Amino acid sequence: MSINTQNIASNEVFKMAVDIDDVIEKGGIFKNKTVLKPNYTPKDINDVIHRDDQIRAYYEFMKDIFRSIPSAPPNLFVYGKPGLGKTLLTELAFQIISRKAEAVGVDLLVITVNCDVAGSEHGVLQKIVADFPTPNNEPKKKLGYSVGRHNEYLKYLIDNYPGLVIIILDEIDKVEIPKIVNRIIRFESKKSRQFPTVVGITNETKLIDNFPPELRSVICENNLQIPPYDAEQLSDILKLRAKQAFNPGTIEKMVIPLASAFAAQEHGDARRAINLLRVGGEIAEKAECDLVLEEHIRKADEKIDADQTIEVVKTLPNQSKVSLFATIHILDKGTKTDLNTIYSLYMALCRELDLDILSHRRITALIDEISQLGILKQEVVSKGRYGRKKIILSVASRDLVKETLLEDYRLKQLAEVNMNKIFSPFRRAFE
Repeated sequence: MSINTQNIASNEVFKMAVDIDDVIEKGGIFKNKTVLKPNYTPKDINDVIHRDDQIRAYYEFMKDIFRSIPSAPPNLFVYGKPGLGKTLLTELAFQIISRKAEAVGVDLLVITVNCDVAGSEHGVLQKIVADFPTPNNEPKKKLGYSVGRHNEYLKYLIDNYPGLVIIILDEIDKVEIPKIVNRIIRFESKKSRQFPTVVGITNETKLIDNFPPELRSVICENNLQIPPYDAEQLSDILKLRAKQAFNPGTIEKMVIPLASAFAAQEHGDARRAINLLRVGGEIAEKAECDLVLEEHIRKADEKIDADQTIEVVKTLPNQSKVSLFATIHILDKGTKTDLNTIYSLYMALCRELDLDILSHRRITALIDEISQLGILKQEVVSKGRYGRKKIILSVASRDLVKETLLEDYRLKQLAEVNMNKIFSPFRRAFE
């Protein structure tokens, strides 16, 4: 029997399960969520608060540009924990410096490279060359993937540039630093008789200590430390952003102090404070609340921690993932979590997955690395005359981490495995 679908379509009215208008009309908390997003940049340096000393320091370091005979300023390295505004401050300060240079007739070229995005020495050179003007607007050369050719061409471009050059290397610790910095700072321009200035931005406070002695001797760096925000300063930042982001009367009185206090515990991280406010608002909106409450910020804090943990877990090497899965299985069973037991389980899992088995020492080191990433918590306990033993206390967001591990194509088959059968040779370890 055939069905006349055309008649059904014309004679019956089908109602959608979810109406988009119903969802849109309920969103009454946010006015402009953009100002709470991680990639948001204030339009003006005057919108950056509690950083006056650091802004003044930037101008002091760069004042050689504005002398009666302009010269390249010394190299500058900007240090600080994540979320303190190093990149934002640098970007906005150099907007002012570039505008001032143009106003007084100084030829200044500022090129910014995100080294994490560039990914390699070749990527950094490629970005610098792409942003560098050519003499007399001649067409850019096609250089392929050769680091040597990019290096030679950058020297040619610097030689023929008449002004000052500042190259900002954001997240400079993500590339082979000594090589790239050493290349850039040694390129003296034939036209201007000036060397490029490198501004390095990094979370690694001991970065320069890892440079070879010959590079440290010529780099002549200035240091700018970006300090953490305290809870009061974070509160001021959040009040400024909240005024722009939320509709009036949609935030409970204690929400901003609570988000500030949480972020102050995390190295004074402004980015985390702003994320807490945004995610808290999203949780409130999803719950169809007209007001962001303290409970929404507490839930946001848990969610952000879980999300960060999951992102780190996804990047772990296979052997670390197997070790972590073994640890979670032991914790789920409520049995002892010493490293010997974990290693026994790890070996059984490797046999099941057809993976190479690493030594006990190497797995112990991998578990220490996972602990340093904040994914698991461990402690050393005294066993009296039997010495000391390291045990695992917990795994952050355990269920979510386990679910993430099983999404990995190498570990996926463990979801279908009889775990008791796999670990039967080691049953005593669980008793």
